[in-house]
Amino acid sequence: MPTRRRNLTTIRFLLGSALAITTYLSLSPQPAPLPDVAFADKWAHALTYFLLAFLVDASWPGRGFDMRKWGSLFAYGLTIELIQSQIPNRLFSIGDLAANAIGVALYGLVLLW
Repeated sequence: MPTRRRNLTTIRFLLGSALAITTYLSLSPQPAPLPDVAFADKWAHALTYFLLAFLVDASWPGRGFDMRKWGSLFAYGLTIELIQSQIPNRLFSIGDLAANAIGVALYGLVLLW
């Protein structure tokens, strides 16, 4: 397998793993413990979606960071929030959606820089 294809396979594997871990942590009835830092939950959302944006972008390098990429991440985050509203100890949060969008937007800004 050529190096470029192997790298792409590795990046897509990392994306799948990151999505699986994020989904598990997001839908677990007991939220994961976070450090005692102001807005730790929002920081975690922003950093997670920054990483997901990078992995989605790197998984399909022939296309720019277009609406398909960032739109799919926003849809994923919205779906997670809607499902969370049906899970005990979880709730739908506009703040979490905003933090997700900020993480994706920050990745987009890094690309422009």
